[in-house]
Amino acid sequence: MTLKFLTLLTLAWAALAPALLGLAVLSGRRVSERLMQGLASAHSMGLLASAAALGIAFLVQPERLVEVSTAPLLVTHGYEWRAVLLVDRLSVTYLVLVALIYPVIVRFSLPSFHREEGARRYWFLVTLLAFALTAVSLAGNIDVLYLGWELVGICSVMLISFFRRNPRSAQNSLRALVYYRICDLGILGAAMWLHHAFPTSAFSHFAEDTVVPTAVGVALALLFGTLAKSAQLPMSPWLHRAMEGPSTSSAIFYGALSVHLGPLLLMRTSALWMPLTPVRVLMAWIGLTTAVYAGLVGRTRPDAKTSLAYATMAQLGLMYVEIAAGLHTLALVHLCAHAGLRTWQFLRSSSLIQDFQDNPLVGTDVRLRHQTQGDRMLPSRWRGSLYLAASRFFWLDGLQWRFVARPFLGLFSRLAAFEDRLLGDDPVQRNN
Repeated sequence: MTLKFLTLLTLAWAALAPALLGLAVLSGRRVSERLMQGLASAHSMGLLASAAALGIAFLVQPERLVEVSTAPLLVTHGYEWRAVLLVDRLSVTYLVLVALIYPVIVRFSLPSFHREEGARRYWFLVTLLAFALTAVSLAGNIDVLYLGWELVGICSVMLISFFRRNPRSAQNSLRALVYYRICDLGILGAAMWLHHAFPTSAFSHFAEDTVVPTAVGVALALLFGTLAKSAQLPMSPWLHRAMEGPSTSSAIFYGALSVHLGPLLLMRTSALWMPLTPVRVLMAWIGLTTAVYAGLVGRTRPDAKTSLAYATMAQLGLMYVEIAAGLHTLALVHLCAHAGLRTWQFLRSSSLIQDFQDNPLVGTDVRLRHQTQGDRMLPSRWRGSLYLAASRFFWLDGLQWRFVARPFLGLFSRLAAFEDRLLGDDPVQRNN
């Protein structure tokens, strides 16, 4: 009973701050900077306390898996839908990771957004992200996970375009939105498939349903759905463009928590796809090729944040290989260690160049990079061509813009124009 109460309390507390800030925005009330900062700080520390209490309660109780189900929220034609939360080793570990990193981001954001235009928007999105990550961490069925998954994507896109007066920020956020939406169709399709073909959409029952013929299709849909969030091939090029946002949001999204949702979802649904060898081989192949691709491209990047983005991508690829191999404990440890390291590196990246310029002790420590063993093994006639290809992202960015992003945007532009004609709405007059 205590564990179930703490689970609901943690989710309710995570929803409190974004609800208050959202209501203030909708009502048009002006909220002082001091109040916003105090609310975000209290929210982060309260989430840390509740996550710690939940973790301790989980460790001392004998059950290793506890489901928390709400009363029916939707009843139609004999079908009852309930929100299901799941408390186990994976959910507690990731929730504690969220609760540890979130206060660090809030603390670094306090001076960064002092008297900054759009600070209210920033604090609302960061607190909303904390709620979304909490929902994904504790999700016990595909529906709750999809809710948190979509909220994370919305926060990500809006923070990439945080600096609205920079046209490149808007363009890059739109590119990220396209990739998110394409892959999110995989999660949505898997959710619909689960509801129609499986006895239940709860993750705890997946081990009983692996004999269902549609398990392969659902597993492939879930794997496809993870590719954009974790920037795995072929949905990788958007990640370096996401660095247009503030450094604090880059740290929590693309270094620490959001990018690791792909491995989290795969580990959560492992009971479904682990018996399916073709799915595991495909997962490992995607991770391995992404790690090689990101490792080569990252070596050609001249700026700190983009280099970190590709280093993150490479490590995520290795996590996919570990998960496919069944090394889930290793992958979970790898995830937590990597999230902590990347958080520090992204938060440090903004002042790194300034330190090299202003601090003579740091500046004299610059050394030319020596050739690695891999460089020496590569024939010299290939090095130039490989460097050129890596510096141009192996032309993947341009190809995806031409054959994926631009057709996607064109389709919805035509649909919007058709809707305007159908409703007799003049877009020019409406904009004026």
